[in-house]
Amino acid sequence: MNRNTMVLSTLYRISRRNRWFSSKLEESENEPIKFSSSPAARKTVIPVIRKPTPNDMPWYQPYSVVASVAVFLIYFCVFREENDIDSEFDKTLYERIRGLEKEQLIQSYKFNKEHGRSVEAIEQRLKDLEVEEKLVS
Repeated sequence: MNRNTMVLSTLYRISRRNRWFSSKLEESENEPIKFSSSPAARKTVIPVIRKPTPNDMPWYQPYSVVASVAVFLIYFCVFREENDIDSEFDKTLYERIRGLEKEQLIQSYKFNKEHGRSVEAIEQRLKDLEVEEKLVS
């Protein structure tokens, strides 16, 4: 145990003597480093994604992938029956949130009035919404 602490303390002292950075500025530090002459230019990079060789893939893989995608598309596009969730996708946002269309029409009405645009269609739709609200109530 005593020997281990001596070794560690010696290593610590040596590492404190050898500084990893320098406070001195060399003349060349203010100039850009040329990449082609730096050690980084000589470094070889190991590819992260390797290209598959023909031996990595079995001969039947493309056929099985095409068959799987075909079966998937045939089921979801042809044989599958519609359910409640599919009918929910057919609804508009105005059907889901009550009062949203009226609020947006009011905002469009104000904007068009300020910018001198026609508001006849907006006024007509607001009247139609009021009639629909009276019928529902």
